[in-house]
Amino acid sequence: MLGVCVAAIASAESYPAKLITFVTPFSPGAGPDVFVRAIATEVGHAAGVPAIVENKPGASSMLAAQSVMRAAPDGYTVLITGNVAFTGNPHVVKKMLYDPVADFTPVTTLSKGPMYLYVNPKTLPAWNATELVSLLRKEPGKYSFAYTSITSQLPAEVLQQSAQVKLLGVRYRSGAAAIPDLISGQIDMMFTDYTPWAYVKSNKLRAIGVTDLQRSPYTPGLPTFKEAGIKGMDIGFWLGAYLPANAPAPVVARLHQLLAAAVKAPEAQAASQTMGMFEFVMPIGELAKYQAKESADWGRVIRGAGIQPE
Repeated sequence: MLGVCVAAIASAESYPAKLITFVTPFSPGAGPDVFVRAIATEVGHAAGVPAIVENKPGASSMLAAQSVMRAAPDGYTVLITGNVAFTGNPHVVKKMLYDPVADFTPVTTLSKGPMYLYVNPKTLPAWNATELVSLLRKEPGKYSFAYTSITSQLPAEVLQQSAQVKLLGVRYRSGAAAIPDLISGQIDMMFTDYTPWAYVKSNKLRAIGVTDLQRSPYTPGLPTFKEAGIKGMDIGFWLGAYLPANAPAPVVARLHQLLAAAVKAPEAQAASQTMGMFEFVMPIGELAKYQAKESADWGRVIRGAGIQPE
């Protein structure tokens, strides 16, 4: 037994010594996937080992998470996912494929960004949050919002609760499918990331506000919802790295070090900026606390909206 323990410690201290697989729920070519690939490349170069990305989209990030949960906790299978996998799914998925706390070792957050509210300027002719709320209150239930997961649904639910308005939610499989319908006027509004900003510049969409406590440096002229007096709209999304449960502390520390350096690489910074995100690396041990608080906050809003697990 002592020999096994010594071997395990030695293996952890020599980490990494072989191929690292980064598993992600994002589809190939999507903004977060580009970011993950940049991270994997930098980690591989810095560690002197091969690093690949394995895409496992589907089931609201659960397939990717389940895959990593089942892997050996040796640091060679790393999950990089959005917060929905750990803060949203537990409240909206009846049959979870994993335990978001017991089945993983949190390593660190990597990047964080706010959500933007985009509207079709023809079907919903508001210029700011105050005008938007006024229009929504005049005709409850008339206007629709698109969402792809609880991440993009949550700010719409908070808006309804805080501003006392009623919207019709329409679920889409992806943002790529929803944006054309938003532009054509089949739906009226959508909370999503910075990616569709080009349509704001071409006047096909209009941005109403940003879900953060401060204005984004990418869009300094766009007010926050807090400025309009709408409470609780500090809702964003982040990307984090996880290992299977019981990963050795030396492995976690070394991976944290590699990831913290990787997010500073120009390719990773560029990919992050494309989504309107920012470098967001936490000290070791902090992600578990952050995840717990966010999950509690999300759960409170979800229950308040009457959303039932499916």
